[in-house]
Amino acid sequence: MTPSQVQDRLRDWLEANVDGWSDVRIQPLEVTTGSGFSAQIFFVDVEYNGPDGPRAKTLVVRRQPQDHEVVFGSSLKLQGQMIAALDALGSVPVPEWIGMELDPSVLEMPFIVMGRVEGHAATQNPNYNTTGWLYDMAPAQRGASWRNAIHAYAGMASIDWQNDGFGFMARPDWGAPGLDQYLGYIEAWYLACHKDREMPYVDKAMAYIREHQPADTPVNVLWGDSTPSNVMFAEDGGVNALIDWELAALGPSELDLAWWLYFDDLFSRRFDVERLDGLPTRDETVAIWEAATGSKAQHLEYYDIVVALRMALVAVGAFDRQVAIGNIPNTNKSLNSNFMTFYLAERLGMELPELGADFYAFMSNMTPVDQKEDG
Repeated sequence: MTPSQVQDRLRDWLEANVDGWSDVRIQPLEVTTGSGFSAQIFFVDVEYNGPDGPRAKTLVVRRQPQDHEVVFGSSLKLQGQMIAALDALGSVPVPEWIGMELDPSVLEMPFIVMGRVEGHAATQNPNYNTTGWLYDMAPAQRGASWRNAIHAYAGMASIDWQNDGFGFMARPDWGAPGLDQYLGYIEAWYLACHKDREMPYVDKAMAYIREHQPADTPVNVLWGDSTPSNVMFAEDGGVNALIDWELAALGPSELDLAWWLYFDDLFSRRFDVERLDGLPTRDETVAIWEAATGSKAQHLEYYDIVVALRMALVAVGAFDRQVAIGNIPNTNKSLNSNFMTFYLAERLGMELPELGADFYAFMSNMTPVDQKEDG
């Protein structure tokens, strides 16, 4: 499909599917990925006649490939439902919701359409602790930005999933709504990717989270991917939007806090990078979250292992993808020797894996993470 074909099809789709939009005009797409169209995320400038007269805005179109699944059950539909529900609710900042198309025949893949959010994200590559807009801030400004982000995702804890329009998140095939469903999803993922291989760290972690599952935990709506790279910050450190909702789930709100803390540790201590001055410490982050939610964080040591296991399963998916496309042999030892299994070994009191040549070969072949830099 050529960029001009994409432009025409998207124009027709917007006119047919967005209430009140007519006479849609799309600026020519600037695509630099060859003569075809392979971009999975792209921006388009549109003009149209709306209920209140002529309008213009920039849209983000996000397509989802239907092969090479790294994250089990990754769902564009869920992401679209989450952004639509949160945009309608208005209490958590998200991009403006435009619409979703699950029929791949329109743009060759299912896609969602959102309003573009201006701002900066704390990028993973390059590491936000080493360069970028956050690095250039004064320590007090960094701290304020982090607190703003924590307050933004802490707002998820006040959502009533049954009465606020989030009933679509119930997945009885994975268990009762809440922690049991969250763990059921992880267990289904674990069983799907295990393939009867020796994975001692993942195996022990899976057994641990089931054996030590706490009772009577709350049922909250979770962002699911609460990392600084998924926050669009304003110039002054305010939060313009939280993005990337495809891992949203039901479970205790502490899981979003634990995920944030895990990535904070990963992009500093684990990568052997000095953490920026002014960013809240782990204890300070927990205190900020507790003040924002009005509740005491419970079972954080347990949730730390839960989210670490989830990231270890992401590494399994990435390993299998690299084997499938021929970048590494299936005998590569990084399946069990990577940053994620190392973290699990620390938490579970196991012998630490050696991060040798196989691990660095695996990492050198990893597809770079899509970055959300300016805009």
